[in-house]
Amino acid sequence: MRVNVLFFGACREAASGTGELALELADPATVETAWRDLLGRYPDLTRFEGAVLFALNEEYARREAPLAAGDTLAVFPPVSGG
Repeated sequence: MRVNVLFFGACREAASGTGELALELADPATVETAWRDLLGRYPDLTRFEGAVLFALNEEYARREAPLAAGDTLAVFPPVSGG
């Protein structure tokens, strides 16, 4: 199945400046499955391992959330504000 991945902020930088890519995954897949694939492609993403945030089709998602063909997965670095 193919999902669209969007990278934001420092995650984009860690993904070699890639803002968007189409990711082919075996079905069934989860956000975690996609994340593991992305870590293999862009090892610099490992610095966000404990704090990365995901959105699936514009809704925050947990790692165990299932993916379907055509979904959009957004990957965000940890955020802080003040």
